Amino acid sequence: MKSISTAALAALFALAIVSLACGSGNRLVSIAVSPNPANLSAPQTLQLQAIGGYSDGTQKVLTSASWTLSSPSPAVTVDSKGMANCQVSGGPAATAGTITASFAGVSGSAVISCSGPGV
Repeated sequence: MKSISTAALAALFALAIVSLACGSGNRLVSIAVSPNPANLSAPQTLQLQAIGGYSDGTQKVLTSASWTLSSPSPAVTVDSKGMANCQVSGGPAATAGTITASFAGVSGSAVISCSGPGV
């Protein structure tokens, strides 16, 4: 019985890793942010979810997504776990922005609005 050299074993291992990374396995193809749109009234917080859509048609909540917010106002914020916060002070006001969840090079967005009392 012949033994496999260390170099041949390393090559087979590298090939297996490349096959797993690039193969026909289940891949993340889209992200949906829920709820969309997210409408908050001050003072209110809301836990957003990033829902991953996979190449086999399944969906899964992505707990490790990265969250960013594009908003012209500091009245609405989002933390690293997807918790949105609406804090409008000083009377009626409203603002809107876009929240984006990203994971493994894929991203999805939702519109978020934040309104103060009386809006």
